[in-house]
Amino acid sequence: MQMTPMDKKSFDIAIKYLKIERIKKGEFLVREGQICNKIAFIHEGLFRIYNLKEGIEINTCFCKENSITSSFNSFIHQIPSNESIQSLEDSVIVTLSSANLINLYKESSIWQNIRLLLTEKECLRLSDRANSLSFESALEKYKNLIKYQPEIIQRVSIQHIASYLGISRETLSRIRSQID
Repeated sequence: MQMTPMDKKSFDIAIKYLKIERIKKGEFLVREGQICNKIAFIHEGLFRIYNLKEGIEINTCFCKENSITSSFNSFIHQIPSNESIQSLEDSVIVTLSSANLINLYKESSIWQNIRLLLTEKECLRLSDRANSLSFESALEKYKNLIKYQPEIIQRVSIQHIASYLGISRETLSRIRSQID
């Protein structure tokens, strides 16, 4: 998906609203129950998005460099988040508050186009994820993770990967031993 070209004026408008933040490993961008008040572009680092179900953490997404993360439902509607976003590595992010995002949309139509493209990209990601969870075997899920996100295998613990794939740690260990 190609992003909309941005002129210098649109970029300069955005600069005044952006904030650079350093997040240590283990810190949270948002916790379940909090209202998410910012969207983040990940310059360096890795985050996981997870939900709690009966006290068990279920990873739903890994977000790495050059991607955007937020608890989108909470951010857009300003309601408590149903998920947590935690840094898995020391990270550097560029954030934009919900109030500043609205101002940015008012000042530059290019940012409205970027919003549309990002929304489309997120919808496609969610559709792919739902299809994977519904129709792929554990082995297929792991092979696709290796194929499409190999860096996740190197940077994320086996426990978090198993949770993301919707399988037990033991099943993932068996799959890994079959492949290696």
